[in-house]
Amino acid sequence: MAHTFICSDRVQFSDTDMAGIVHFSNFFRYMERVEHAFFRSLEFSVVDPPHHGDERVGWPRVHASCDYMAPLHFEEEFTSELLVEEVRNKVIRYLIRFWKTNGILAAEGRITAACVRRDPATGKLKAIEIPQRFRDKIEAASHEALKRPEKKSL
Repeated sequence: MAHTFICSDRVQFSDTDMAGIVHFSNFFRYMERVEHAFFRSLEFSVVDPPHHGDERVGWPRVHASCDYMAPLHFEEEFTSELLVEEVRNKVIRYLIRFWKTNGILAAEGRITAACVRRDPATGKLKAIEIPQRFRDKIEAASHEALKRPEKKSL
């Protein structure tokens, strides 16, 4: 079962402010990007097609936050590390770390995504228990893996 996913990326010009530093809001796009890649690695999509007679589910965010430690600059390569922090009945919590190539932690974010299905009677989204097909492939990382690594200085 999966609890960690790592991928590499490069800062694009459109991600930066006038100083050539990644604008804080783009880390939320990076978090979503690594979450989608994690789902694809498990042969899922966050846009769930109907599956074996089940109705499709969605994963809206109910919480997102990010703490910033060191800037990322235009053209800089970085690594996104997604760790499954917790799997509850209806939500998955992710811890996402962004690493500079020199091993310095640039930022650390969290996303909580609820598993939902559209209620056919009202048309509104309603939180549901995470289907077994997801539970069979996703588990929480160990407490050791979730510990924040020791700081490296710039």
